Amino acid sequence: MPVKAIDFWGDCCIYIPWNEYLATGNKQILADMYPVMKKYYKSCLFWAHLFSLGKNRYIWKSMNMLHFGDWIAPDVPTMGEWQGRHVYTATAALKYNATIIAKVARVLGKTEDIKKYEKYESKVKEAFIDKLTDGNGKTKKEFQTSYVLPLHFDIFEGKNKKEGANNLARIIKDMDYCIGTGFPGTPYILFALADNGHEEDAMKMLLNTRCPSWLYEVKVGGTTIWERWDGLDEDGTCSIGKDGTGGMVSYNHYASGAVADFFYKRLAGIEPIEAGYRKFKIEPLVTKDFSFIKAETRSRFGEICSSWKVEGDKFTIDVKVPVGTRCEVHMPSGEIKEVINGKYSFSENIKF
Repeated sequence: MPVKAIDFWGDCCIYIPWNEYLATGNKQILADMYPVMKKYYKSCLFWAHLFSLGKNRYIWKSMNMLHFGDWIAPDVPTMGEWQGRHVYTATAALKYNATIIAKVARVLGKTEDIKKYEKYESKVKEAFIDKLTDGNGKTKKEFQTSYVLPLHFDIFEGKNKKEGANNLARIIKDMDYCIGTGFPGTPYILFALADNGHEEDAMKMLLNTRCPSWLYEVKVGGTTIWERWDGLDEDGTCSIGKDGTGGMVSYNHYASGAVADFFYKRLAGIEPIEAGYRKFKIEPLVTKDFSFIKAETRSRFGEICSSWKVEGDKFTIDVKVPVGTRCEVHMPSGEIKEVINGKYSFSENIKF
């Protein structure tokens, strides 16, 4: 019998090597981990297929194993409810895992495996839409993560994607822009909004100071990322109740800090086009909520920097491009500046 597989937690054997490759361009980590990725995915499929027929074979549900589901989602109060959402989180993971393995296979030149995992990707996507949504961009059980994952993992397409993003924005607005995602959805929620026409909603969520939110922790004096959004009340007391975890809480638990990825890739706009940043883009999300953003990241070629500001109606961006790399600087107007190594400054008029 295959090993037990747990969505997102177990998926690290796929996600981490892939992201390490994107950051460094080193194919060896993919070659080393590729057999592990395939073995893990085989186990995921085993549990999804068990006692299932038709499209249900690609819905990854719990049998005799543990799923954490939408772990520590603040919009429901108990562990059972977090785990009860696992059919959405696990099935989305089953699709995304296949997507990444197909990309790895392409990098490694595994031609037959590319076709194999693209087929799995397609089958899981079809099953998710057919079994877990109404077919028109609305999930049968609505919660923030139920929309975030199919949006960010490209399960929703076309009209489904547009309607799914609208439904996510509606739920968030109804929750007064407080976050409702557990560990699986939190890293991607701002991307799911901003990349699908809801930049303003993403900014309202990011800058919210009500509990639960990132800035609530800052507001009440937090200096590290908490495991639980409501880890402390405003008076400094811990009110974690009988939720099935035995009062579990950590005040140095980085999971929700994954929002930093959004800072770099969207607010500063730094993102690789080719693995290792040999070619990359700087495409900042310029909003009226920020007048200045600066970020730096160190690639194997050297330091990359994106620094932009808005003064009145003038947008200015300063970029640093390492030797041996190429960069596409995307201006708010849509104009793209293609540059090689050096320091550059570009300006244009902007209106919000």
